[in-house]
Amino acid sequence: MKNRTFILSTLILGIILVIVTFYMLFVHVPFYNYTHNLDEIRNQICEDNNYEYLDYFSEYRGKSVYYMLKVNIDGEESYVAYDTDLNLVDTYQGDVVSKNSVLEKITDKYDIVLDDLEVAYENERFVYYGLYQGEDMLLYVYYDLSSGDFIKAVKLDE
Repeated sequence: MKNRTFILSTLILGIILVIVTFYMLFVHVPFYNYTHNLDEIRNQICEDNNYEYLDYFSEYRGKSVYYMLKVNIDGEESYVAYDTDLNLVDTYQGDVVSKNSVLEKITDKYDIVLDDLEVAYENERFVYYGLYQGEDMLLYVYYDLSSGDFIKAVKLDE
């Protein structure tokens, strides 16, 4: 009986070890490398252009991939968009409508609640971008960054 318990315990621990190893090699390490690479891209953009980083960075994947940063340029809060070759695509310096007012507009128009919005560069302009995933629907919404006006929405459903 003790021999069976030992074999069963060893087998269970072996299975747990295989699962943890699989997770580490195929989930955690690739995700860590991806986020570390994004941190390096952000730092390189800020260092190369002498930007003061203002705690906003995201990677927007639309028709093209853009790196979006909120930075301080000559004392003015700015959003910048860079392409994958780290070339400046566009800069926005001006008034920015609050996220909460745009989130309220989305809730009123679509009767959904989004947790957050990202800043994106779509159709050669800076926008707020939101994604809602329901059980049978996927909704992408775009609102103007400066005015909060609706730009477009893409709804995918069954």
